[in-house]
Amino acid sequence: MRFGITALSTLAVVLAVTAPGAAAAPSADSGYRAHSQPHANGTITTERYTGTAGSREFQVYRPRAHRPGQPLMIWLHGASKVRNGDPRELRRTSTLLTEADRRGYSVVAAMQSLSVDPSGTWRVFDPANLIRGQGETSIIAGIVRRSVRELRADPSRVYVVGHSAGGAMTQNVVALYPELFAGAATSASVPFAADPTGALTRATRQGKPIPMFVVQADKDSLVPLFVSTLSIGAALNVNGIRGAHPAVSRLRATSSDRYPTVLERYGAGRREVVSATVIGADHPTGPGGVTVNGPALDRKVITFLLSHRR
Repeated sequence: MRFGITALSTLAVVLAVTAPGAAAAPSADSGYRAHSQPHANGTITTERYTGTAGSREFQVYRPRAHRPGQPLMIWLHGASKVRNGDPRELRRTSTLLTEADRRGYSVVAAMQSLSVDPSGTWRVFDPANLIRGQGETSIIAGIVRRSVRELRADPSRVYVVGHSAGGAMTQNVVALYPELFAGAATSASVPFAADPTGALTRATRQGKPIPMFVVQADKDSLVPLFVSTLSIGAALNVNGIRGAHPAVSRLRATSSDRYPTVLERYGAGRREVVSATVIGADHPTGPGGVTVNGPALDRKVITFLLSHRR
């Protein structure tokens, strides 16, 4: 019964996050110096994928130094047509793109259809999205497979990152399609199927560990800290390292990352899990558009992912 209450509470919070009227949190960007942000200079194209579960547009970013055999980052946005929401389209100020220019990987951003959900939110708890081969998760998996093939990316270095509802969808696709990803990262999210034990993820993955980087804000007004930290416990259990003692480090606040961050690193290799708690941040992404802090934490996430191979 205790698990059921916790799961239902988590579900209620996520549904509140995806409701248009619930996304009126203050912008995390206030106080940042946006004019100092670098801009990516590669090419952005918009394409469409159609599978048995439907169609979605997606954008592809190719850095100028793109060549075959490089890694691929998949980005899943949060609710877009809400106050302080995530853009559906890629932005050239995104840390994912500016780092792609520096490191050579490509970025693919799946885009939720506004005709399917007017708020631009992934339908995380639609039953079809919790079953392999069905729903939006199967569409995203199809986009990943097509992008690996067409970009001639390294299939052993494909990663997925998501914020808010996009983070929850990241949990879904990693649980249902673990063979596609070398690592995953979420920001302001919840576990797969609102299961804080990770048992459902472990079952769908058949015990396969995947490196995870989980970011949460301690002042998040939409996904409270106690909810987002359920993802940590679930990840530790899924990766078989529950009870492990973390190595703790800190990132100082700067002009670009306005909040200090506490990092806890558990395990190593394919079982590695990193927790980042951003002190003082709310729900929206920061100026880098990836996490609830700024580009320095965004780069930590990217470096973590690129350090792993499938």
